[in-house]
Amino acid sequence: MRILPALVALLSPFAVAANDVPQPTGRLIVEFRADQAPASLGALQGDIKTTDSVDRARWASNRGLRLMRSLARRTHLISSTRRISDTTRLEAMIRRLEATDEIVSASIEYRRFTRRQPNDPQYVGADASLGGQSYLYDGDYSIRAPGAWDISTGSPSSVIAVVDTGVLMNHPDLQFRSVAAVGYDFVSPDQPGNFTSANDGDGRDADPTDPGDHCGSGPSSWHGTGVASVAAANSDNAEGIAGVDWNARLLHARALGRCGGTDADIIDAVRWSAGLPVPGLPANETPATVVNLSIGGPTECTTAWQNVIDELNALGVPFVIAAGNESTNALRSSPANCADVVTVGSNTPAGDIDRNFSNYGLKVTVAAPGRNILMATNEGVERADIFGNTYTRETGSSFSAALVSGAISLMQSLNADLSPAAIRAILQQSASAYASDGDCAGYYCGGGVLNLVRALQFTRDGNFDEQINQETQVVDSQSETITIDQPLDGSLSGYRDVRYYRIDIDQTGMLLFRSQSEEDLFGYLLDDKLGVLALDDDSDTALNFRVAARVEPGTYYLAVERSVNRRNDAETGFRLTTELITDQPAAFSFEPVGNVAVNAPVISETVRVSGLTDSAIISVSGGFYSINGEPFTGEQGQVSNGDEITVSLQAPSAINSTVTLMLSVGAYTTEFSATTGSGESGLPPDAPKTTGSGCTVQGTGSFDPMLWLMVTLSIGTLIWRNPIARRPRSKA
Repeated sequence: MRILPALVALLSPFAVAANDVPQPTGRLIVEFRADQAPASLGALQGDIKTTDSVDRARWASNRGLRLMRSLARRTHLISSTRRISDTTRLEAMIRRLEATDEIVSASIEYRRFTRRQPNDPQYVGADASLGGQSYLYDGDYSIRAPGAWDISTGSPSSVIAVVDTGVLMNHPDLQFRSVAAVGYDFVSPDQPGNFTSANDGDGRDADPTDPGDHCGSGPSSWHGTGVASVAAANSDNAEGIAGVDWNARLLHARALGRCGGTDADIIDAVRWSAGLPVPGLPANETPATVVNLSIGGPTECTTAWQNVIDELNALGVPFVIAAGNESTNALRSSPANCADVVTVGSNTPAGDIDRNFSNYGLKVTVAAPGRNILMATNEGVERADIFGNTYTRETGSSFSAALVSGAISLMQSLNADLSPAAIRAILQQSASAYASDGDCAGYYCGGGVLNLVRALQFTRDGNFDEQINQETQVVDSQSETITIDQPLDGSLSGYRDVRYYRIDIDQTGMLLFRSQSEEDLFGYLLDDKLGVLALDDDSDTALNFRVAARVEPGTYYLAVERSVNRRNDAETGFRLTTELITDQPAAFSFEPVGNVAVNAPVISETVRVSGLTDSAIISVSGGFYSINGEPFTGEQGQVSNGDEITVSLQAPSAINSTVTLMLSVGAYTTEFSATTGSGESGLPPDAPKTTGSGCTVQGTGSFDPMLWLMVTLSIGTLIWRNPIARRPRSKA
């Protein structure tokens, strides 16, 4: 992909030097020749002639210099009568001085900084079997924590919420770091009386302890414990590892159980962590100042996710999300592809995105190390071993995100009033630029690699511009305008090349893009904040994509890239066609369903489509649909007059709560909602109660076990963790 001069020019005010290195004071240390040296400092200050009859004070004055004081070995500290801090000008002054008969040598005087180092034995690798935490301090593409810790080691007023698998609070590197209430367990029953996913024998409660998340033949990950320790392990306590923030408090929201978790549970956990109300739950008395989440899946940014993200931004709470571990464009990973989040990729020690696993691209805000990260864990395979607390190395963007969450909490310890937009600006504008010979030199991957010391300096000094949004700059600088019903020809020059197109819409309808190409292409439809509304890769059907979403008047963008083709960097041509579909069927609606069981799949009545002049696009958000009795799906499709539509969703995971799906047919949108009951099980009074694997479903359809499995697996999400990189755990 081409490097754009316009983008470079836009970002140039923030292409600053590394401020964590020694800084010139503007003075020089000068060594005089033996027969020319002043006798003493007193002689200099008193303008007294020395034994060689040379008046050093006058000699200095004639050269625009001031003799400050004498040092050892015939050296003296001098400064210019005009303050000079530019290194180039100081070096020119040195060359002039060394050309005189009186001077042997001259050196720039630097201001050196202390580097606070924690005494945790694993920080420098006292245990040879585990090595150290060099990604915190070693090399240009570490996060450069030493120096940052001289500025701040954090504050208890910062609260990092870890929405994950829960926590092992008895681990020595996490003891006494949590808020007073510790957190909450949001993992709901799979159905009334069935706690397979929860794995702790009950549903929601105030105990976020991780009971294990083993799935199939895989061991428990203790993922939430590891993430929490990377961000904020007990530090400088002569034990274990060092976290990024030494003093922030931790809030644990358990939302992932065995084999993942559901959107409903995870979104509730995120909302509650930020201090927003969740029906049926007590208020969170210690809301998070930053929320960390390490999940994702290949879908658009759903309305449900964007809504909660907007709520967090309105509260001033930054939302940190792992970019994902598929080595693909993060535009494909939700909720990392939503608008106004801090999406974190993983970088290599050489200063590039780690192409072996990390997702990349426009949605990456910043990168941080993610390979072989040292963290707290437990040796238990399924359940925690009470004597098995230890340390291990893991690889994945989850742990890159944890480093950034710790960095944000340090920034908040210096300025608690930073907005999420300001935090994103600081992270990008203070980052270490990617290596010039890596993938990210020619493919936009965010601001660069997290530079913690500079991020804290920018925070402290206010040296950033909150109005600069680098995602917007990239898209605006590259976008070509496309219009309705006007075909457009384009091309891609490489496997990571992306083309952006802008379209302005003046009426409500279904916006549809189609591609034609001999290569397998992927398309993304983005809103004006660059959240992904829809994505498509019809690689099994003629290599072309069809991407569509219902839109209101405004500005939208289309991103086009190759789907998967790393070995072919030849030019690829394609044609785009664009439609705004305003045709809509006769109005129809679904009756809302009430008093259903928590977490139950709920099926609507069936409606018949009429009134269309042609076939129309059908899409759904927050659930699934079926046409003419075919299997339920969440993918876009087409519907015609006479087709019968049924929709389904998963009921809320709390009592007295409502969940809603949105269904669009052409330019028409309607909704279907389900509300849980207030009873112990949430079942209607006249419905038979079931236990074990049984379930009662409200609606015109009867319970279908395959539908239940499909709904559960479809809504479930994956933890961003790389199991291949796991190493045998050894005790610290």
